[in-house]
Amino acid sequence: MKWPQSQRYFEGFRIFTFVSSMLLVIDQIFIRWRMDGEINVVSIAGWLPENIMTSHTLFQYVSWCFVACMALWLFKIVPRIASVLSIFLFILSTSLYLQNEPFGDHRQSVFCLLLILFAAREYKLIQHYFYQVAAGIIVSFYFLAGWEKVFYSGLSWINGTSLQIFVHYMGYRNSHLRELILSNVDIAKFFQTAILIFECGSFMLLGPKPLRWIWICTLIGFHVGIEEIFGYRYFLHLFAVLYLFALPDIMELKNGKNT
Repeated sequence: MKWPQSQRYFEGFRIFTFVSSMLLVIDQIFIRWRMDGEINVVSIAGWLPENIMTSHTLFQYVSWCFVACMALWLFKIVPRIASVLSIFLFILSTSLYLQNEPFGDHRQSVFCLLLILFAAREYKLIQHYFYQVAAGIIVSFYFLAGWEKVFYSGLSWINGTSLQIFVHYMGYRNSHLRELILSNVDIAKFFQTAILIFECGSFMLLGPKPLRWIWICTLIGFHVGIEEIFGYRYFLHLFAVLYLFALPDIMELKNGKNT
């Protein structure tokens, strides 16, 4: 897997990552918090005093400060200082969000690590292997999700029923895929098998071009299905995959035709 070395390609990925991180935090601001029930520590914010940890005003202030710092970093205004502040505020904002949100959410991990990677580049810590590390971050997101299922449940995770229960309670009532999965347990097993193969084998995104494109097409279907059933807004991860794994091949093909 080779990536374009042009400044234009790098700037495109930089702008995409920064804007996506800002949109992700802004999206969190408008998600309803859980304000009752037992409080469990699920993030570093869980160790803060309860009146601070549950303060939605503080969360909003930290989140908008992050957006402001990211804007400075985006336009290369004091980039080194802005990069460190942005990462600190992103982690704090996300920790407060995860501590108070009503459901599990792990959309933030990939973009947090990508921001750290860009900050390292600001300090000239990573120059020659930037895209390899970025690709590893994205692949590991899917790879670990798949093997976590195997580690905790084994192949018994593919039972059909668990997916049916999940989409029944968490899916949109007007989702066509939800109705299809609920209609037949064998269809649910098929989807679970495909998900496990795709996630556990996500390293194929780094493999030969034919295999890479099979996984890219599968990934597109995977994310379309998630949005159609749940509306979890994971499409930013899909765009990151397309930018790092599909666009280089498209650019190579286009340049080949021009020559």
